[in-house]
Amino acid sequence: MKKLLTSFLLSISFGSVNAIAQIPEIPDPQLPDIAIVQPHPVYGAQIIYNPITCQQIGMACGFFRIHEYGHVVHNHQLIHPAAYSAYKEAQADCWAAANASPYEVLAAVQLFHAGGSSSNWAVYGHPQQRAARVRDCAIQAGNWIGS
Repeated sequence: MKKLLTSFLLSISFGSVNAIAQIPEIPDPQLPDIAIVQPHPVYGAQIIYNPITCQQIGMACGFFRIHEYGHVVHNHQLIHPAAYSAYKEAQADCWAAANASPYEVLAAVQLFHAGGSSSNWAVYGHPQQRAARVRDCAIQAGNWIGS
């Protein structure tokens, strides 16, 4: 999965492709979240994801991992995920909606419609709101395959 994601990221045409392609992804079954981004002393950032949760949510996991790359691309200060503002989370969501596989985006929207999302509604919005935001961003980017 990491190799596929790296290949996908290499195909994206933005200024920091080389930096993004080098970001390590580290599975951590103890992570109490789906995925987070943290500082890395060599690569600047690293993506940590929970492989157990990813197995449970299937293709939606790709959206969440790409969401973390969105934080890097937007030069968000790499801080604890709970400290990101609603604006920064919405930016990362929209970036993921535009750059993840359309199937991953659709899977994430379906997960949100089913009530799956962070319980921190002040930052992410209610799951239905988040679903609508991600869908709208994907439509705007020409990356929506749903109805």
